Amino acid sequence: MHTLQVRPLQRWEAESRGFASPLARKGPWPQEARVESPSASFDGAASEGLTEAQSRLLLETLVACTPVGLAVLDLEQRFVKVNDALAEMNGIPRAAHLGRKVQELLPELWATLRPQYQHILDGGEAKTFEMSGVTPKAAGVERHFLTSYYPMRTASHVLLGIGIIVVEVTEQRRAHEALQASEQRYRSLVEAMAQPVWTTNKRGEVVEPAPRWMAFTGQTHAEHLGLGWLSAIHPEDRKRVVRGWVESLRTRASYRGEFRLKFHAGGYRDVVGRAVPVFDGKGDIREWVSTAEDVTERKQAEALLETERARLHAVLMNAPASIAILSGREQTFTLVNPFYRRLSHGEDLTGISLRSLPPTGDDYSEFLARAFDTGEAQAQKEKPIVADFNGTGDTTRRFDIVYQPLRDVNGQVDSVLSFAIDVTDRVEAREKLEEWAASLRNQQQWLEAVLDRTPVALILMEPHTGRAIFANQAARRMAGGDFPEGLRVERYAGTYLFTDETGRELRSDEVPGVRAARGEPVHGASVVWHTPTGRYSLLVEAAPLSAQHGHPAAVLLAHQDVSELRKTQAQLQHAVSLRDEFLTVASHELKTPLTPLQLKLQSLVRDAQTADTLEALRGRVMRTAESVSGQIRKMTTLINDLLEVTQLTGPAAPLSLEPVDLASVVQEVVERFSAQATRTDSELVIQAASGVVGQWDRHRLEQVVSSLLSNALKYGPGRPVTLTVERLRGMARLSVKDEGIGISPGSLQAIFEKFTRAVSTRHYGGLGLGLFITRQIIEAHQGTLRAESQPGQGATFIVELPVEGPNTRTR
Repeated sequence: MHTLQVRPLQRWEAESRGFASPLARKGPWPQEARVESPSASFDGAASEGLTEAQSRLLLETLVACTPVGLAVLDLEQRFVKVNDALAEMNGIPRAAHLGRKVQELLPELWATLRPQYQHILDGGEAKTFEMSGVTPKAAGVERHFLTSYYPMRTASHVLLGIGIIVVEVTEQRRAHEALQASEQRYRSLVEAMAQPVWTTNKRGEVVEPAPRWMAFTGQTHAEHLGLGWLSAIHPEDRKRVVRGWVESLRTRASYRGEFRLKFHAGGYRDVVGRAVPVFDGKGDIREWVSTAEDVTERKQAEALLETERARLHAVLMNAPASIAILSGREQTFTLVNPFYRRLSHGEDLTGISLRSLPPTGDDYSEFLARAFDTGEAQAQKEKPIVADFNGTGDTTRRFDIVYQPLRDVNGQVDSVLSFAIDVTDRVEAREKLEEWAASLRNQQQWLEAVLDRTPVALILMEPHTGRAIFANQAARRMAGGDFPEGLRVERYAGTYLFTDETGRELRSDEVPGVRAARGEPVHGASVVWHTPTGRYSLLVEAAPLSAQHGHPAAVLLAHQDVSELRKTQAQLQHAVSLRDEFLTVASHELKTPLTPLQLKLQSLVRDAQTADTLEALRGRVMRTAESVSGQIRKMTTLINDLLEVTQLTGPAAPLSLEPVDLASVVQEVVERFSAQATRTDSELVIQAASGVVGQWDRHRLEQVVSSLLSNALKYGPGRPVTLTVERLRGMARLSVKDEGIGISPGSLQAIFEKFTRAVSTRHYGGLGLGLFITRQIIEAHQGTLRAESQPGQGATFIVELPVEGPNTRTR
C-alpha cells in the first residue's frame, strides 16, 4: 500500500490591517499558496492506537467530508478516485467520473489542464496555480479554482498517477471584484436605470439633481428640489403618498406605495414608489434612496387578463357542451354551465359537494376521483344519460365525457374539468353506416370499373420480382393490346424498350418499374416507352401498398402520358396537378378494405344458402366474427400505442411506486408469452438472480418486459430468447437477448424514436412505437435503455434501473 502525504498550505501574507483573505489580492496569486509536497501521512504517534481498518475508515471519512475537491488520476488521465466535493464542483455525479477521462468530462477546461498533467507525467514536481473556466455545473458561467497537482509515486519513485486538490474561489474572486467596482456600479446603475431614481436627505427633501426623475416627469431642476418633487404626483394621490411618506420618516421604515406620476409626454403613469433609508455608522438616517417603477403596462395587462378570464367564463357558460369544474377530493362544484344544469334536472350545484349528493348509481364520481388522484385525463365514450334535454320529458342521449385534471401554479392537481359532448347523432350515423355495409359490394364493383377505365395507365406489380398482377385498359392499350403479366424484372430488357427524351436507351437499373420493384422511391420519373402502338412520353409515380385485408403487398405504378402535354408548360403543370390529385384519391381508395368485406359477404351468403342446420351456420358466422374481431384487436392495439405515446410525451405522469421483484415480473411475463413462444418455436430462457428488488411501477415494468420479449419473438422466430436479471453496481439490470435478424449499427439509436423502424413494414407489422414507449417508461424511472447488435447476429436490449427508485436517485 502506498501512503499519500499532504502538508497544509502555507499561510498567505496578510494584507492591510488584521487578517485579509488572500482572495482579496490584486493581481496574480502568490506563488507561496501551493501544495509543497505530494507526500503526507497521519502522525505515527497519534495513530498508534488505530487498526489499519480504522485508519482507512478515518482517511476515507476525511476525504469524503472535506469541502476541498480531491481526486486521483491514472496515467491516462482517467479518474480513479474522486470525492463528493469535487464532483459537486464539476456538476457531475461522483460515480460518473470513475473510469472516464478528464478531457471527456471537462472539455472546456482541457486546454488549460493538459499542460499541468503533462508537467507531472514528464517528471515535474507538485504545482499550484489559479485557473478559470466553465464546468457542466454552470454552463456558460466562468468559475475560478485554486488547483494543485502532484505526482503519486511508489517508494521506488515509480509514477502511479496524479493527485489533485481543488478549492473553488469563485465567490471570493467575485466579491473582491465587486467590492472594487461597487461605487462606480451604483453610480452607473442609477444613471442607466429606465425608471426614475432619486435621493433625498433625512427630511425627505431633494438636494441633489435627479436626472431620471426630471426626464420622466418633465420637472425642471428648480421644480423638483426640496419637497417640490411631490407636486409631480397626481393631486388625488398626493395626500395619501404624503401621509405614508411622513409615517416612514417617523418610523424610519421603508416606504412602498402605488400612485400616479406625471409623465413628460403628457398625462400620468401608474408607478410603484419605493424608498429605503440609508443609515450612517451611528445608526442615524443619512439619506433616502427612492425609485418609481412604471407599472402602467402591467396594470393594463392585468386588466386584459381579467377581460380574457371573463371571456373564457362566457365561452364555458355558453358552449354547446356540458361543462363543470369540481374542486378537491370532496368534488365541490365551482363552475356549472347551463347545459350541465339541464343534465342535473335544472338544479344549481355550485358550491355543493358531489359526494354529499344521493348516489346515482353511475361511475361519474369514480372517474373524477381517478383523474384527480392520477393527474391523467380520463374518458368515457358514448355514455348514456337520461335527462329532459328539450323540455319534452326525459330522453336518453349518448355523450363522450372527458375528465381533465387542472393544476395550480405549483403544478398540483386542485380540480377536475368535466367536459361532455353529445355524440348521439354520431352514434346513430355509425349504426346507419353499419346497415349500409351490404351495399359495399356494388361500390367495390364501381371502383374496379373506375380504375379499369381511367385514362391513366395503372399497373400493380409484386415487390422485388416486378411481376405485373394487374393492368387497366389504358395500360393494356398502351402496351399493344395484351399486357405481358408475370414478367420478372430480369426479362424487362428483352421485352420493353425505355429511353430518355434524348433517345438514349435506359439501363435496367434506370427503368422506373425496376427501381420501384426494388423499393426505391419513384416520384415524377420521366421515361419514354416504345411499344407497337407508338412512342409514349411518361411521368411515372410509384407507391408501395402494404399487405392488408387479405391482399398481398404490391407496388402501384401510375404512367401519365405527357406526350402532348409537354408542348406548353401550362399544360404540363395542369397534367401533373391532375395526376397528383388522381394518385391521392386512387391510393386512398385502393387502401379501403372493400375486397375483404365483399368476400366475407359472399361467403356468408353462400353459407346461408348451403348450411344444413342453423347451428352450422351459426358456427360459420362465429368464425367470421372472430376473424373480424382479430382485426379490431390489432387496430385497438395500435390506437392504445398512440394513446400511450400521447400520455408519455405530455406532462409527466406519476408512477405507482412499490417494492417490486424484477425477477418475479419477468417470470410472469414469460408465462403469458409461453403460447406465443411455442407458436414461433422459440425457447424462453430465464437467468434471474434472486433479491433484485426496487421501488418501481410494476405495471409499467410489465409493459417494458412484454415489449422487449414481443420484439425478440417477432424478429428471432425459431431461436432461443434469453432474459437475464441481475444486480450490478447498485443498479438492477434486465437484458433480453435474441438470435434473430439483428440491427444495423446506424439504426441502434433511431429505433427508440417515434414511428422509426429498422426493418421494412412489408415484412413486420406495427407502428414503430413499442421501443419508444419502452424508453419513455425506463426514463421515467430514471433508468437507461440501450441496444447492442450486429446484422444477422441477434440483438440484446439492456435495461438498467436504480433500485432506490426514481424519487431518491441523485441527479
